Amino acid sequence: MDSSLLKKAADIICSGGVIVYPTDTAYGLGADAGNVDAVQKVFDLKGRDLTKPIHVVVENLAMARKLVEFNPLAEKIFKKYLPGPLTIVLPKKPGVSDLLTAGLPTLGIRIPDNTVCRELSRLTHLPFTTTSANLSGQKTPYQISDVIPGADLVIDAGQLPEVLPSTVIDLTKGKINILRRGPISFSEDDLVVEGE
Repeated sequence: MDSSLLKKAADIICSGGVIVYPTDTAYGLGADAGNVDAVQKVFDLKGRDLTKPIHVVVENLAMARKLVEFNPLAEKIFKKYLPGPLTIVLPKKPGVSDLLTAGLPTLGIRIPDNTVCRELSRLTHLPFTTTSANLSGQKTPYQISDVIPGADLVIDAGQLPEVLPSTVIDLTKGKINILRRGPISFSEDDLVVEGE
């Protein structure tokens, strides 16, 4: 991937714009998750209902800790499965926008196993949105022709493998509650936390 294109994409995110980028599941809409105006643009482009939260990409565990409250199980799952097609839902910290979380007390975080995503995280040092780049309710965008128009920049990585959207799990109660089934499944070993 062209490093100058990635730098331009990072600059757009940092300045409040919206990009389309590939993930390990589909094309996503990326905007600075801490910029309410940028997040509103994502909702507007998708035609997304404001009662539906948007998850975010984080660079690493340290960034995730600034956004959500971890428990021992969540930390174990984070370290074992990320980067990968998994979204972890945890209690949000003060300062995380209610618009982003649709007024819910939780936030979904992930680290896609995708070079473009990892590089954008490294360049921006910001959490950014990772909702799919399609109109709400329409087919998952695995190619640019399926992506909605209106973003400030589109990173075209060609046809992406048609895999399931990320597995989404709620770990707020210290146990695994599967909200959306996807590529990752869990074993009994995942529920055992050292020292408990």
